Amino acid sequence: MSDDLTLPLDEIRAWDGTVPGLLGADPWRSHTYSGYVADGGYTKIATPHSPADILRVIEEASQLAALRGRGGAAFPTLHKLKAVATAARELDARSVVVANGAEGEPLSYKDRYLLRYRPHLVLDGLLIVAAAVNAGSAYVYVADSASRRSVANAIDEIDVRCGGDGPRLLIEQAQDTYVAGEETAVVRAIDTGVARPKDKPPRPYQVGVGGVPTLVLNVETLAWIALALRPDSTPGPDRFLATVSGAHLGPRLLELPTGVPVGELLQELTGDSNPPFNVLVGGFFGGIVPVSTHFDVSYDGLKMLGAGLGCGALHFLDPSTCVISIAADVVAFYAKNNARQCRTCMSSTDAIANFLAGAGKPRPNVDLGETLTRWSIQLPGRGACAVPDGVALLLRTLLRHYSEVIASHQHVGCEACAMAPPTSRWEHLSITPRGPAADRQRMLDNSFDLECAR
Repeated sequence: MSDDLTLPLDEIRAWDGTVPGLLGADPWRSHTYSGYVADGGYTKIATPHSPADILRVIEEASQLAALRGRGGAAFPTLHKLKAVATAARELDARSVVVANGAEGEPLSYKDRYLLRYRPHLVLDGLLIVAAAVNAGSAYVYVADSASRRSVANAIDEIDVRCGGDGPRLLIEQAQDTYVAGEETAVVRAIDTGVARPKDKPPRPYQVGVGGVPTLVLNVETLAWIALALRPDSTPGPDRFLATVSGAHLGPRLLELPTGVPVGELLQELTGDSNPPFNVLVGGFFGGIVPVSTHFDVSYDGLKMLGAGLGCGALHFLDPSTCVISIAADVVAFYAKNNARQCRTCMSSTDAIANFLAGAGKPRPNVDLGETLTRWSIQLPGRGACAVPDGVALLLRTLLRHYSEVIASHQHVGCEACAMAPPTSRWEHLSITPRGPAADRQRMLDNSFDLECAR
């Protein structure tokens, strides 16, 4: 995982000039403890409250009623909170909470941004949910050394000013693998140092870190919780951080209202509300859909198209780019980067990657549609992690939206697919954002330096 996170200043911003939430008025200005407290941070944990009182406050916050996890699975956050609180209470045990910032998704960098520039938002949310579920330990699970330094500095600031009250705050650096952020892999990594998914059940809310109920929430989810519970917080539209990249678009981080029409987003980004793009949504895990479907950028809007918003990444594909070739790239990534522990996942991703990579040559005697349909039905639920489910979803979006493209590949072939590189073919989909030297210097000037801070 690269430590590089340098972008032109105008490429991290809120949507359409609205007042930003997580990003703040100056997205490149790193939080300090004093500045964060002056803005109303850490209010909910400033005085002792019972876990039931804190949980009630979270439940009654209108901004959080429909909050879904921002890590990709989009599970209702309040359901997870209540499940861990109930399990810990029934066992009469202190729970564990984890801020998950592993971010193994190649097309996303929102979590790394938050950990480096908004660490107090993440820690505030982590301490709030820790209080709600009576946690004795709270972990921040980070993707890289730069995030680790930023979080360590922020924890030092909290300890110095608050006397170290509350749960133990600990940092765990994730292994640089795609599945390291899967919640059972997070639990195993903290317990053993090896980030591999575990069979389910039991789930972490039942048996997690150290054998106790464990709440694993994405760092963006925690940041929204902290923001919603500030004293001056006012109800507003649900928002999320979207990593946007692709055709003629440099990578950027946007704070979007949930449900913004894709045409409005593209109008602002390109000046054209209906370019003939296709979109790889949700990073590698949400499928491919055409912009011409005029979808709303939301969980429900994409679900109606058989796709998923996932971690909020949107990668727009040039009209000349073959969607079958992109699908082959994604499955080749899975074949190379799965956990290497479930035989079904290993064999299926290898087979599908090779099958799609061979779609450049006509195969009139092979029913491509039938073969892809069979895999899309057989794969879901077949592995310890969700990689087979992600592959199946990708195939279903191809079948639903690109049946004519599939038929053309079967009978005519495809020059773009035939010319695709045989190895490391997904690397063009990975984001390594770089900005002008002046912007990089400003980033360095405003970022946390652990040695100087101490």
